[in-house]
Amino acid sequence: MQKQNRKQWMIIVVAALIISIVCHLFFIVQKEEGILMTGYNDGISQMLPFKKFIYDEYTSGNFFYSDSFGLGGGFYSQLSYYYTTNIFFIFHIAFIFILETLHIINHPDLAFWASAILPMSIAKLAAIIVITTIYFKKINFRLAPALLGAIVYATNVLYFRHAMYWDFFTDAMFWLILLLIGVEKIIQKESKGVFVVGVAANLITNFYFAYVNFLLAFFYILLRFVIKFHKNEESPVKQIIQYCYLGLIGFLISGFAFIPSIAAYLGNYRPEYTDIIPLLNFTDNILFDSRVLFLPVFIVMMVCFIRFYKYPIFRFFAAISIMGTFLHFVPYVGSMFNGFSAPQNRWEYIVCLAFGGVAAFVLQHIKEVKAKDVAIGVVAYTLLAIAFIEYDTYSFDQTFDWIIPIASVCFIIIFFLRRNKTAISISIILIMVISANLFQAVRLMTPPKDGELASESVLLNSDIYNSSEQRQLIEEMKKNKDTEHSRIDWMVPMRNNTPIVQDYDGMSVYSSILNDNLLFFYYHYAEISMDRESVSRYATLGDRANLMSLFDGQFYMRGKETKTVPYGFMPLLDSEHYAAYENQLLLPSFRKTNVRYDANELLEEPVLKREHAMLSGVIVEEGNNNSAEQLEATEIDDYSIQAVNATYDEEKLRVVEDGGGLDISLDHPIKNGDLYVSFYIDGIRKQDEFLLEVNDYQTLRKESDSIYQTNINDLTIRVEADDTIKLKLPKGNYSLKSLQIFHEDYMVLREVHERYDEEEALPLKWENGLVKGEVTSEKKAEMIVTPIPYEKGWSLKINGDKVPIEKVNYAFIGIPLEVGGNEIEMTYYPPYFGWTVGMTVLGVGVLGFLFYREKREPVDYSNNDKGEIDTHE
Repeated sequence: MQKQNRKQWMIIVVAALIISIVCHLFFIVQKEEGILMTGYNDGISQMLPFKKFIYDEYTSGNFFYSDSFGLGGGFYSQLSYYYTTNIFFIFHIAFIFILETLHIINHPDLAFWASAILPMSIAKLAAIIVITTIYFKKINFRLAPALLGAIVYATNVLYFRHAMYWDFFTDAMFWLILLLIGVEKIIQKESKGVFVVGVAANLITNFYFAYVNFLLAFFYILLRFVIKFHKNEESPVKQIIQYCYLGLIGFLISGFAFIPSIAAYLGNYRPEYTDIIPLLNFTDNILFDSRVLFLPVFIVMMVCFIRFYKYPIFRFFAAISIMGTFLHFVPYVGSMFNGFSAPQNRWEYIVCLAFGGVAAFVLQHIKEVKAKDVAIGVVAYTLLAIAFIEYDTYSFDQTFDWIIPIASVCFIIIFFLRRNKTAISISIILIMVISANLFQAVRLMTPPKDGELASESVLLNSDIYNSSEQRQLIEEMKKNKDTEHSRIDWMVPMRNNTPIVQDYDGMSVYSSILNDNLLFFYYHYAEISMDRESVSRYATLGDRANLMSLFDGQFYMRGKETKTVPYGFMPLLDSEHYAAYENQLLLPSFRKTNVRYDANELLEEPVLKREHAMLSGVIVEEGNNNSAEQLEATEIDDYSIQAVNATYDEEKLRVVEDGGGLDISLDHPIKNGDLYVSFYIDGIRKQDEFLLEVNDYQTLRKESDSIYQTNINDLTIRVEADDTIKLKLPKGNYSLKSLQIFHEDYMVLREVHERYDEEEALPLKWENGLVKGEVTSEKKAEMIVTPIPYEKGWSLKINGDKVPIEKVNYAFIGIPLEVGGNEIEMTYYPPYFGWTVGMTVLGVGVLGFLFYREKREPVDYSNNDKGEIDTHE
């Protein structure tokens, strides 16, 4: 019997793998043409770089902090949303590392990770099918219906959308099923350990999808309280008690991953979503052309089989199918599952699971289906199809537009003529396979948003991602670095993770979770205008020489068409299309000072004064000994404003022609240095992104209703000194006010550079999460100003004693010194890591005891076979 059981499951695994391969057939064929299974935007901007980055860090023995992650950051915590604690990806790392160690493969590069997406997706989809088959078996479906239900769940278009753009999203489909198996085991008075493992695995692998899956499991449990599958299920009260204490054990086990992830999430900043959420949103044709959820013909028909509603298990899955399909069009639900932010449809795999449950049940009871049932289902589907065709813009202009409708008609004919398990099973599987491949071909590979195919040959080595010409210049600059942490201000336009892709210390990063101290530094304290406004990223230092010199900006690289470079940068290298420049006024990474300025006082002062304070000394939260009045920032008041193809009343600007705006003419021309132009700007009901130009500086601002708007509208833009400042915008209405102009002659920067140039560099070494060295202080209240971003997780010891770290310059770490010798050791571990590892050890111990007790006192599982409410053939 056991041997036969093993053989059956071997067949299931092989079948799952075959179905998975067939469902990926489009991408398998396209791979021969060099087309990758990854999105043009987030796919190659985040997923590929992060996989490469984490693999390189982990396999080199660095697990927590990298000085190359943006300006430096705790990547273990900040990238936990992606892959650092992702269980599937950790298995991938282990497997690939073994292959590399055995010299079966070379060290994985970007092309490798791009190529690996397809086989990884095939394996994962097969795993989802297998575990879902186990789930359906657990609720008493026979093997064939259970497998069919699993296929319907796993192969819905939602999986392929997520696999293409954000492949870690698909993990949630696996971990939800594990959690629900644990729930069913508790309901059926069986082993409790699976629920604990399910809770822990969800929390470890991704805190965001743990939230989604726990919400789904909560509603699942509530519905199971109402709809019982068996007569002798555990009582709701006892279930609740078990969910609570077993969930706590799972939480303890996950501590090492979940707590640092939440700390990073709480230390992130993302603007509140303030747009009005509509009650209903019928923008998705789920019958023929859905981008998220595909409603197959057989589900519409099957939920109309009234005779099956007497069975609780059918009632359960039909209720979720009907309710979930309706809620697909209710944005409030998408908002709830997205943390009450912008509506997203990422939760809808529970609806796919319900579709699978309905299909599995009908297959198991296929002999009970009558022609009358099929006729009612056909009428319902026909009416629904007519409604969607009338309401939606779906057309039948292309050949592929007809594929799903024709497949649906064929299924209806087969259902009428041959109501047997084999015919229906094959028909359902064919519909899912066709819809999966059609979705890949039509929705994923020619999306209006992306416009281009992610081709390995065309894209990965191109100048819009990672060209050899760019890499050669980068390597030359790296050879000329003055210090270990000299940074290069360069990124491919729109690709903030270029430093990871091209392997250098840069000044940009793009991740859903980032250090809010740095974000606020960019947004509020330095008012740095980036090349493009968007949340979850920072980039460059706005071509401002003071900031470049303060934060290790030794090199600057741009396309040759760029007209201006930061002050003090001289040509270093060039190629056919690019030029690299070197900073002649670079300051040491670590600087000693006892000149302190008050952070709050400086908030009332111009941005330029804050820069001068950081150059002359340090900005501290408390304990200042210098007044901001001692700092200079020359404001220019004598200017006139001329509207060009526009009207302006000092608050509202109406541009009547593209390229119109304001000409600001200085009464007394300035020939040296730079101008800092500060103002507030916001597009009024702008439907599209708009390009803001101030002389030669350009920045792209978001449309008014974009969910990626920063809502940061106070900008300070640096331009080279000129008689006239030309501010240009596209046609439209804008709020433009609080205009101020300052002159920067760089006297302060030159003086500070000259002073530090005469001193020896401080003997401090910063390598990822460790800073060490011995520094002598001759003055009271001295501190070391560092370029290391302030972040939870750092701890400092001076002469063996623990000392609090100070936040300085609004976003960075200051090391307080004692007069005399200071042996410094500063280390980084994820927040609360010692406690969380202890939690994990405790949780694993309790789980081990739980399994041991269950083994000593085995549960009688036979009772669930004797008291079923559901009946079978």
